[in-house]
Amino acid sequence: MQKIKDVDWKGIAYTVLPIISPGLTFFCASQIAGSKGFIRVILIALGIASAALAPFLARLASSRERRNAAMEMEAVISAVADEMGTLAVSRDDTTAELGVIEDKLVRCAAEHGGAKVGAAFYALDDERHLVRVAKHLRDNAPRHFENRDLINLLNAIDNEDIVYIKDNDKTDGNLSIRLANGNRSAIVAPVFSGTVAQGVLIIDAPDPGKLTKKLVRESYVRAVARLLGTAHAMGTPSGTMKPSLPRQPEGEGSGQGTPTTGRND
Repeated sequence: MQKIKDVDWKGIAYTVLPIISPGLTFFCASQIAGSKGFIRVILIALGIASAALAPFLARLASSRERRNAAMEMEAVISAVADEMGTLAVSRDDTTAELGVIEDKLVRCAAEHGGAKVGAAFYALDDERHLVRVAKHLRDNAPRHFENRDLINLLNAIDNEDIVYIKDNDKTDGNLSIRLANGNRSAIVAPVFSGTVAQGVLIIDAPDPGKLTKKLVRESYVRAVARLLGTAHAMGTPSGTMKPSLPRQPEGEGSGQGTPTTGRND
C-alpha cells in the first residue's frame, strides 16, 4: 500500500483543483446576492480567486510537464554519453560499447512507460528478418518474428510511423503481434539511422490501454528510436564508418584513423 508521504500531492492538485474551480466560482456567485457584510466580502474574494485558479494551475501543469520531459530526455542522454565518449576514443573492437548503448536505450524506453513495462529491440538482418538484440524486463520476448507478425512489423517499418496498440487482443484489423506473456498493450517504433531502416523497438505492458500517447509521448519514443538506430548502424558492416583522422604534415597517416566496420551481428 502506498504511503502518504509517497503520494504525488502536487500532481493530484494539478488534476483536481482545475475541476473544482468552476463549480466553486459558480457557488460563490450564487451566494453573493443573499449575503451581507464580511461574508459577502469573503465570497467575492473566494469567487475571484477560484476564477483565476484554473488558468494559473494549467500554466503550472504545463511548465511541470515540460520540466519532466526535459528531465527524462536528460536521462536518455546521460545513459549513453559515457559509452559514446568511450566509443569515440576506442581503438579496439566497438562491439561492447555499442551493446551497452543499445541496452541502456531500451531500458530508458521501457522505464518511460512505467512499472511492469518492458521493451525489446529487434534488428533487421541481411534477409530482412527481425532478430532480438536487446531487451529490458522481457526475457521471454520472442527471439525473432515469423510469418504474419514479421510481415506486419516490416510494413510498420516501411511506413515509418510509430504505432500505439491499445489492446493487442482487440485490434479491429490494425497491427497485432506476438508479445511476451500475452501482454495486451504495446508501442511499435521503427528504428532508423538517417533514412536506412535498422529494425524495430517494441515497448509492451500487461494491461490494455496502458501505453497511450498521453502517457508515453511519441516524441520521446522517436528520439530513443533514432539514437538506437544510430548506435546499431555504427556496429554493422552496412552502417556508418568511423571518420578517419587528418593525415600528418609529413604525409604519413598516424595509424589511428583506420575505419572499422565495428560489430558484425
